[in-house]
Amino acid sequence: MATVIAKLKVMPVSPEVDKESLKQKVKETVEKMDTICRNVSDEPLAFGLYAIYVLVEMEEREGGTEPVENALAELEEVESVDAVEVSLV
Repeated sequence: MATVIAKLKVMPVSPEVDKESLKQKVKETVEKMDTICRNVSDEPLAFGLYAIYVLVEMEEREGGTEPVENALAELEEVESVDAVEVSLV
Protein backbone atom coordinates (compact mmCIF):
# COMPACT_ATOMS: atom_id res chain seq x y z
CA MET A 1 0.00 0.00 0.00
CA ALA A 2 1.10 3.55 -0.70
CA THR A 3 1.33 6.47 1.69
CA VAL A 4 -1.12 9.35 1.23
CA ILE A 5 -0.53 12.96 2.22
CA ALA A 6 -3.71 15.04 2.47
CA LYS A 7 -4.41 18.66 3.32
CA LEU A 8 -7.77 19.13 5.03
CA LYS A 9 -9.56 22.45 5.51
CA VAL A 10 -11.52 22.69 8.76
CA MET A 11 -14.00 25.54 9.16
CA PRO A 12 -15.15 26.49 12.69
CA VAL A 13 -18.81 27.28 13.40
CA SER A 14 -18.02 30.92 14.21
CA PRO A 15 -15.14 33.37 14.67
CA GLU A 16 -15.67 33.17 18.45
CA VAL A 17 -14.37 29.57 18.62
CA ASP A 18 -11.00 29.50 20.42
CA LYS A 19 -8.49 28.89 17.63
CA GLU A 20 -5.75 27.23 19.70
CA SER A 21 -8.19 24.94 21.51
CA LEU A 22 -9.75 23.83 18.22
CA LYS A 23 -6.33 23.20 16.68
CA GLN A 24 -5.44 20.96 19.64
CA LYS A 25 -8.74 19.04 19.36
CA VAL A 26 -8.20 18.58 15.62
CA LYS A 27 -4.70 17.22 16.18
CA GLU A 28 -5.89 14.81 18.90
CA THR A 29 -8.77 13.58 16.73
CA VAL A 30 -6.51 12.95 13.74
CA GLU A 31 -3.98 11.03 15.82
CA LYS A 32 -6.76 8.79 17.24
CA MET A 33 -7.55 7.73 13.66
CA ASP A 34 -4.23 5.85 13.17
CA THR A 35 -3.10 8.82 11.09
CA ILE A 36 0.00 10.99 11.46
CA CYS A 37 -0.67 14.70 11.94
CA ARG A 38 2.19 16.49 10.15
CA ASN A 39 1.05 20.08 10.65
CA VAL A 40 -1.86 22.17 11.92
CA SER A 41 -2.04 25.82 10.89
CA ASP A 42 -4.64 28.55 10.63
CA GLU A 43 -5.29 31.16 7.98
CA PRO A 44 -7.46 34.27 8.37
CA LEU A 45 -10.30 34.57 5.85
CA ALA A 46 -12.56 37.59 6.49
CA PHE A 47 -14.43 39.35 9.30
CA GLY A 48 -12.55 37.44 12.00
CA LEU A 49 -13.31 34.05 10.45
CA TYR A 50 -10.42 31.65 9.94
CA ALA A 51 -9.76 28.21 8.47
CA ILE A 52 -7.62 25.52 10.04
CA TYR A 53 -5.48 23.47 7.67
CA VAL A 54 -4.36 20.00 8.72
CA LEU A 55 -1.65 18.06 6.90
CA VAL A 56 -2.09 14.33 7.51
CA GLU A 57 -0.11 11.27 6.48
CA MET A 58 -1.85 7.92 6.27
CA GLU A 59 -1.74 4.58 4.55
CA GLU A 60 -3.84 4.38 1.40
CA ARG A 61 -7.09 2.63 2.23
CA GLU A 62 -10.64 2.25 1.04
CA GLY A 63 -12.64 5.39 1.76
CA GLY A 64 -9.57 7.63 1.46
CA THR A 65 -9.67 10.59 3.82
CA GLU A 66 -13.41 10.28 4.46
CA PRO A 67 -13.12 8.56 7.88
CA VAL A 68 -10.81 11.33 9.13
CA GLU A 69 -13.03 14.04 7.64
CA ASN A 70 -16.11 12.52 9.31
CA ALA A 71 -14.36 12.31 12.70
CA LEU A 72 -13.33 15.97 12.47
CA ALA A 73 -16.83 17.02 11.35
CA GLU A 74 -18.25 15.46 14.54
CA LEU A 75 -16.37 17.97 16.71
CA GLU A 76 -18.82 20.45 18.23
CA GLU A 77 -16.88 23.54 17.09
CA VAL A 78 -16.51 22.38 13.45
CA GLU A 79 -18.88 23.55 10.71
CA SER A 80 -17.30 21.68 7.76
CA VAL A 81 -14.28 19.67 6.65
CA ASP A 82 -13.01 19.41 3.06
CA ALA A 83 -10.04 17.65 1.50
CA VAL A 84 -8.16 20.42 -0.32
CA GLU A 85 -5.25 18.34 -1.64
CA VAL A 86 -4.53 14.61 -1.73
CA SER A 87 -1.32 13.08 -3.05
CA LEU A 88 0.41 9.72 -3.07
CA VAL A 89 3.98 9.65 -1.74
